[in-house]
Amino acid sequence: MNGPRRIPPFAEDALAVLQETVGDDDEGLLNDAATAVLVADERFAEADAEYALDVLQSRGYIYYVDEQVYITPTDD
Repeated sequence: MNGPRRIPPFAEDALAVLQETVGDDDEGLLNDAATAVLVADERFAEADAEYALDVLQSRGYIYYVDEQVYITPTDD
């Protein structure tokens, strides 16, 4: 069972929003900017956005370098 860990639907939504924002650039977003992008989507309050980022990080879908948030590359 070495596949990706499943995430709840709200975290899937958050990941999709982040992927749309970043695109294929491999660019990161400042942590505050990632939160702001999710809040601007109107599906997330600030606390919900922060929690979604925590879930995504704990499950390996995103990672942090300094204050930047990056989406973990996949083979897809």
